[in-house]
Amino acid sequence: MTHKTAKTIAAALVLMGFSLACLAEGVLLKSEPKDNTEVANFDGNIKLWFSGNVSERSPSVVVVDGQGKRVDNADTRLVLGERHRLTASTRALQPGPHAIRYRVVTEDGLIVSGVLKFTVTDSTEVKP
Repeated sequence: MTHKTAKTIAAALVLMGFSLACLAEGVLLKSEPKDNTEVANFDGNIKLWFSGNVSERSPSVVVVDGQGKRVDNADTRLVLGERHRLTASTRALQPGPHAIRYRVVTEDGLIVSGVLKFTVTDSTEVKP
């Protein structure tokens, strides 16, 4: 096998793997706020988008502060008509680190869970 053929095969395998990952059911595609970001003017709304439909069976979004205290309003909602999006809201958050724990069951029975982290910054802080 020539070096050029090996590189072509390797590139094809990478593209196939990427394509399969995009088709995977229930993968978290994006979030608001984004993972590992600083948010100055957090509006209290959490939004999670998944690659496939989420089942109505107990979707969960829990937001905790840096001390582990729950700060969400326990109002996780699957957006009907868009069954790939979850929303939740929080109380007014103090500056500091926060974490979003999510858990959903896809329509084909897969359990998808994870943790996203974000930091609320004081909107009056002046950054150099």
